[in-house]
Amino acid sequence: MNTLPDALSSLTADHLKSLLANFPDAVKIGRKDVLIAALLEQMSDAGLPRVWAMLDPCQQLAVREAAHDVRGRFDARRFTAKYGQAPRFHHDPKHAYSRRPTTVLSLFLFEHDGTLMLPAQLRLRVAALLPPPAPNVLASMASLPEPAPELKAQDDDDDDDDEMPLTQRNTSSDALYEVVAMLRMVDQKLIAVSDKTRMPGTAALRAIEAKLADADFYGPDAETSPDRSDQRIGPIKAVAWPLLLQASGLAELHGSKLGLNAAGIKALQAAPADALRGIWRGWLASSLFDEFNRIDEIKGQKGKGRLTPVKPRRAIVSQFLQRCPPARWVEVDELSRFMQAEGAPLAVAEDPWSLYLCDANYGALGYAHDEWDTFQTRYLLCVLFEYCATLGMVDVAYCSPHHARTEFQSLWGGQDMTLLSRYDGLMYFRLTELGAYCLGLSTTYTPPARTASCTLSVSASLQISVTGGSLSADDSLLLENWASRESAQLWRLDREKTMIAVERGQDTAPLEAFLRSRDSQPLPVQVEAFLRACNKGGKAMQVMSSSLLIECIDAETADRIAQHPDTAPLCMRADKQHLVVQVKHDARFRKAARTLGYGIRE
Repeated sequence: MNTLPDALSSLTADHLKSLLANFPDAVKIGRKDVLIAALLEQMSDAGLPRVWAMLDPCQQLAVREAAHDVRGRFDARRFTAKYGQAPRFHHDPKHAYSRRPTTVLSLFLFEHDGTLMLPAQLRLRVAALLPPPAPNVLASMASLPEPAPELKAQDDDDDDDDEMPLTQRNTSSDALYEVVAMLRMVDQKLIAVSDKTRMPGTAALRAIEAKLADADFYGPDAETSPDRSDQRIGPIKAVAWPLLLQASGLAELHGSKLGLNAAGIKALQAAPADALRGIWRGWLASSLFDEFNRIDEIKGQKGKGRLTPVKPRRAIVSQFLQRCPPARWVEVDELSRFMQAEGAPLAVAEDPWSLYLCDANYGALGYAHDEWDTFQTRYLLCVLFEYCATLGMVDVAYCSPHHARTEFQSLWGGQDMTLLSRYDGLMYFRLTELGAYCLGLSTTYTPPARTASCTLSVSASLQISVTGGSLSADDSLLLENWASRESAQLWRLDREKTMIAVERGQDTAPLEAFLRSRDSQPLPVQVEAFLRACNKGGKAMQVMSSSLLIECIDAETADRIAQHPDTAPLCMRADKQHLVVQVKHDARFRKAARTLGYGIRE
C-alpha cells in the first residue's frame, strides 16, 4: 500500500461518505472517484494540518507510531499496552441503533492483509513533520510501595482484610547455600523421582524441604483457600530444584533415584554462583519438561500441538529479564505490559480452544477475554517465581495467590476458583547481582562476605566443638561434607567422608581455612596431618578406563593369548586363568582372539 489514492480506492462508497461526513464543506455526492478526489483535497499539503488537528491526542499518537514504524504498521495490542488506551476509529452514534460514523483516523490507517497500515507516501509526509513518539519504558522503583494508610489501620486493628500483606524474600544467599545442598542430596541418591514425569514424590519433597535454607515460599498455613479446600498452593522451591538439576544436565535417573553425572560432580566442585549460572543456561536449552504444566488448573495440556515449544518461550523471558534494571523492584504486571508493548513474540498456547478449566466440553480458554493474561502472564509468573527466585536471580514480593488475580473467574468453570495458579500472588521482583551474573549482564560475581556466627575448638582427637554462638546453615553444610555430627554442639572429622570428598575433586584447604578462622588456637598437628593424609590418599588412584575380566578355560590358553603378538597389546594378565581387556579394545581383542581360534562366551 504505497499511496493514499490506492488506499482510498480499497474502501466502499459508503465508507468514503462516512469519512467525508467529518468535513461539513466537502462534496459528499457523486461517483466513487469524485468522493476520493474530495478526500484527497482534504489531505493535500495545505489541508493536512487541519485534518491533523481534528485528531485527538490518542489518535495522533497512533498515527505517529505507524509513521515511525519501518513498514508503517499500527499494532493495536502494542499501542494499548504502551499507552493504556486505544484510539477511536468511530464516533459515538447519535442513536443507539444507528451506524457509527468514521473518524478521520481512518484517513491515515487502512486495513491491508489483516493489518492496519499507514500508506508509504503519507507515512513519509507525517514522519517528516512530526518527531517519533517517546520510547516504551519499563517502570521500576527503588523500594516497594508502602501499603495504603487505611490498610495499615486495618492491620493494626486485626480486622479481616481483603488484601494480604506482601512478603519480601531476598533469595541469593539461600540459593548459594541450596545449590550445594541439593547437589549433595542428589550425589547421595536421596531424591526419588518418577521415571515418567521426573517429578519428586511426597517423601522426596519432604526431604528437600528439610534441606532448604529457609522454608518454601508458602507455609502450611497459607496452603488452602478458605473457599476451596481442593485448591492448594503446594511446594514451589522443593519442586523446582530436582527439575532444574535434571533439565540442566547435572542429574540423571539411577533406578528410581537421581544421581549426579560427570557434569553434576563438576558443578559440585565449582563455586556456587558458577553452578547456578550453569543451571540457568542448561535449563534454557532443555526441553525435558514444560513448566506451564505446573499451572495444573488449566486442563488439556497433554495433547499434541496444544502448547508451543518451551525453549523459545524461555529465551524470550530471559531476553526481557536482561532489560530489567538490577537492584530495582519491577511490578510483574508492568513487565508483562512492557513485553506486550515491545511486541514480544511470547506465546504459550498453540491451540487455546483445546484448553479449559473444569470440563472439556465447556469453557474453552479460546473464549478468554485476554489470552495474554491467561497464558503469557501466568507463564511469566511461573518462570519468575519457581525458577528465577529459586536460583537466587530475583528477589520477590508476594501475597497469597488466593483471590490475588481474578480475571479468570469470568470464564466458564472459574467462578468458584480462588486461584488459577500457585504463582498468582507474585506481585514484584528485583533482579539481583547473582541474577545479573547468570544472565550475562556482568562477567563476575563476588558473594557477600560471611561473618563468623560461632567459635570452635578443634582437638587432637579430630573433634570439633562449638564453644560460642551457633553454626550457620552454610557452616553446617560445610562440616557435613567432611565430618560426622555426634551431638548438637559436637562434630568429628570423618575419614571416609573426607576421602569421598577428595575423590570427587574437592580439596581440604577450604575446610582447613574455616577451622583456623573459627578457632583462636592453632590447629593441632594431628588434625593437620589428618587433612594432609586424606588430601594425598584421596588422589592415590585414578580410574583410567573400564575393563572386562575374562576367564580362560585353562592356564595354557591364557598363556597363548597373553603372549601372541596380535592379542598381547590388547590385554593384561590378571592371574593364571584370567585376562583384563579395556572396554575400548573389546572389539579388536575379540576379532584377534577368533583368528587364533578362541571365542568368548557372554
